Amino acid sequence: MIARMTRLLTATALAASALAMGGCALIESNVSGTTLSILEDGFTPPTLQIGDVDMVCGFATVNTPLVGAARNFYGDPSLMETVLLSSAGVCSENQALTEEMRYLRASREKRSDEALDARIAQKRLLALSADRQYTAFMRMKTKLEQKYFFKYGSNCPAFKRDFDEMVYLLGSVAGLQAMQNDIAAQQTVGVPTDTAPLVERAMGCLDNAKWWGTPQAARAVVWSIIPGGAEGKDVKGTFDANMTLAESKGVRLPHVMAAVAAQSGDDQPRLREVIKRFGTAKDFKVNKDYRLIDAIAQAQLQNISDRMWTQATGTRTPINSLGKFWDDKAGADIDADSFLK
Repeated sequence: MIARMTRLLTATALAASALAMGGCALIESNVSGTTLSILEDGFTPPTLQIGDVDMVCGFATVNTPLVGAARNFYGDPSLMETVLLSSAGVCSENQALTEEMRYLRASREKRSDEALDARIAQKRLLALSADRQYTAFMRMKTKLEQKYFFKYGSNCPAFKRDFDEMVYLLGSVAGLQAMQNDIAAQQTVGVPTDTAPLVERAMGCLDNAKWWGTPQAARAVVWSIIPGGAEGKDVKGTFDANMTLAESKGVRLPHVMAAVAAQSGDDQPRLREVIKRFGTAKDFKVNKDYRLIDAIAQAQLQNISDRMWTQATGTRTPINSLGKFWDDKAGADIDADSFLK
């Protein structure tokens, strides 16, 4: 299916190029618009059913420029770009984590040159992630404001289709990620720090139950990371309620947000609690229509677990051990010593 999509994009670009040579601007616009509609409504839903994050990473990084080329033929690919750039940002975040773990191992072994090199590489990749994610955020914001005549973060759009709602959600989450990654990369990209409160207000426009508890969980992240933002709010209760909702809906993105908030506050017991909850959930059934998003959530929690394991032991989380830790007491469920054999 992904190969078909790539062939379609290539064929459309070639066809539109030929038309441009003849000066057929109107036909070019129609071809681009039709292709983008096919991508949004025909190809995106099956792609969201894929559970292979690595495959989607490769697809997103390769095809984002090709989709963006629709602008040369009077099309506006902003919404598809938001989806692809959000995915590509996750990919470079994964690469940044690999460099961070290299840094942690080098530091354990007192190899200062290697540690410094790894830290530099990590920050470069975090900057790349922030750039991709902020671009996704701005593509979403600009396009949807034009389409629905509203001001993001001030009032709410009257969405006409689920795809636009999903892009609004993914682009908003990408904005939060962009701000956090840019701060970690020493603000190389220059993502505005008012992005977080803007997203917090905008998330109130979405149906929380429809989108697996993610809108309220995103708001709780902002409450937890902005000084004074948690005053008068039940942050933990909000995360817990929306993780329960996410588990019932089959898409556990709120768990990632709860983990990010705990990590930002250096609340290690809470961070472990969230990871254990994700890794040991019983009778969980993934939402087949959004399998990819749940898989991305799992990959991000796996990354956080890998960071913790590497810092403590020098190695990643052992196979099939998400939700378990090196210092767990051996009992009926686990043998902690066996992790390191």
